[in-house]
Amino acid sequence: MPVFSSGKKKSDEYYCKIFTMDAELQFTIEATAKGNTIFSLICQTIGLREHWYFGVKYIDKFSNEWNWLQLNRTIISQPIQISPKTSDSTHIIDNNNKPHLLRSLPISSSISTLSLSSSIINTTQQSIKGTIELYFVVKFYPEDITHELIQDITRHLFYLQVKQDILNMDIYCPPDTAAHLASLSLQAKFGDYDQVVSSSESLNLENEGLLPLSCFQKIELSRSDWFDRIIALWRTHTSLTREESEMSYLKHAQDLDMFGLAFFEISKMQGTNKSSPQQQIKLYNQQQQQSDQLSIAAELWLGIDSLGIRFYKKNKLRPEVFFSWCDIKSVTVHDKKVVLYLASDKHATFAFYTAKSSISKEILDLAMGNHELYIRRRQEQSIEIQQMRYFEEQQQKEKMRIVTRERSLRLQAEKRRDEIEHNFINYQQQMKEIHQTLLKYQEVADLLAHKAQISSEEARLQAAKALEIETQLERCKYEMNRNEEEKQLYARQINGCKQIISTLVNDSVQNNHFYSSHCNEFNLLSSTIEQRRQEADELKLELAKWRVAEAAAREKLLAITQVNQSLAVSNSITAVQSSSSRPINLSPPPYQPITRIEDSNQINERIQLIEKQSKQTQLELQLQDLKNIIQSKKIEQRQTSLDKAYEESLAGGDNKYSTIQKARLGTTLRRMAMLQDL
Repeated sequence: MPVFSSGKKKSDEYYCKIFTMDAELQFTIEATAKGNTIFSLICQTIGLREHWYFGVKYIDKFSNEWNWLQLNRTIISQPIQISPKTSDSTHIIDNNNKPHLLRSLPISSSISTLSLSSSIINTTQQSIKGTIELYFVVKFYPEDITHELIQDITRHLFYLQVKQDILNMDIYCPPDTAAHLASLSLQAKFGDYDQVVSSSESLNLENEGLLPLSCFQKIELSRSDWFDRIIALWRTHTSLTREESEMSYLKHAQDLDMFGLAFFEISKMQGTNKSSPQQQIKLYNQQQQQSDQLSIAAELWLGIDSLGIRFYKKNKLRPEVFFSWCDIKSVTVHDKKVVLYLASDKHATFAFYTAKSSISKEILDLAMGNHELYIRRRQEQSIEIQQMRYFEEQQQKEKMRIVTRERSLRLQAEKRRDEIEHNFINYQQQMKEIHQTLLKYQEVADLLAHKAQISSEEARLQAAKALEIETQLERCKYEMNRNEEEKQLYARQINGCKQIISTLVNDSVQNNHFYSSHCNEFNLLSSTIEQRRQEADELKLELAKWRVAEAAAREKLLAITQVNQSLAVSNSITAVQSSSSRPINLSPPPYQPITRIEDSNQINERIQLIEKQSKQTQLELQLQDLKNIIQSKKIEQRQTSLDKAYEESLAGGDNKYSTIQKARLGTTLRRMAMLQDL
């Protein structure tokens, strides 16, 4: 039956929203469309060929629980919640009901939306009856997730599914492993940490789902401390592509004890492995009415995965009994009762109850699907899988060739970048030296200018002193001229005195008294003249001294001027010689083209191997350091039974695979007896 309307008579139509882990698909389906039709349409739309790992889930409108869509029945005939008639309606789902495969709504269900055009579906809004919401999720897990998954889209969907299960704490994950997986998820989403930091986009780890809530509740580490540890681990995953990061995530997550397991609470019924199936069915019919009225008290947990069926008693980490699919002949379901038949003995059976008949049917569905995949993996691969593997191998080779080439180009670019950075640092050092030299030249020039200023100031002082000497010389000349005039005046006075003396001498006879008085006056005048003559001689001597001082001052001024000029010339010559003795090459180094080395591929592979080993060593050291910190910071009061069981297994040297081996020890009948005694 086609999904879209093609006949003359139109049936009711519905909007169908399909949520994958990273996208939302929208289709319009007819009421008669079956589950396998919409399942095929989803796989074709997203390009998925490994469809046998996936299934479709829906919300039961009666129990409000998750159920698997039955592909051989019409979609409308199953108890699916249908919202009112609108193309944009979204149904609110109760997150308290968390089944084992889809625990909550997809994290990014509205990231991308693909809807079909109305012209293609050939329908009108009036014929739409409502909106159906379906969820495309992982249903079956492979035994070895790193080798069995072929397509990139398959690995990507598995990665998103497992990541959400770990964040929702539906898969127990130790804190150190959770931090390691968080660093791989950051590498898968953002790429290398250094490129993210160097870009303009801001990185806010608070908005990223990185760790389960239990890590913050059970360990006394702040969110910033956790993020710092995760970033340190993130830096060790440099150069990993998105596909490699997701595959590494799945490879480490596969070692978790609860990975790929679907758990169910069951209650054991008293029985014996010697009873026939008919007797057990008869006994069941007798107790059916009583078992329907009583609630099932969960005594055991049943775990189903790709390897077989496990039974747990104390916790979900250590299975008590394990039956491989090769040990199991068949599984039958009768309402709430599930009967397990073993292949070693037709009378070796184990029956148990579930809380609801729908859980029993789900156990049967998962058992049949896992058993079929288990048998298929041990048979010769079909032509389709061989073609897929060949095509995927070719694509992987092409991708690896491109990635190798890009890595080689990146290494060359990084090497060239390092060379440019080295040259830039050298240029900066040279510019710093040049700047320092210029500062020294500036200091020398300032010193010379200061000395020239001092010399000019001294010359000015010498000129002022010379001017003062000239003034003193002029004053001396003036004094000399005045002394000459006084001398002439004194000479005239002497002559007058001589005349007077002669007159007095002539008159002395006549008047001795008058003569004696004039004689005293003459002696006085003679002493005065002698005194004036001595003063004139002193003035002449002083004038000679001033002339000698003037000549000495002029010679000293000339000598100082010549010395300053010679000092300035010698300093400039010395600076030029010192600068010329240290030549500085300001020109960039000549361009050297990258030469191709004959064994460049081998060298690059060796470099990559060394880098990988160093990163692995660094990662191990950081993980060990983180384990020590977690061990010292954990809150003992908040440790759950799973935490304690994990610590006991770790102390005993056990892991997921060793516990499975221990649970499989002994014959099938012995394990059946152990199961009966639980």
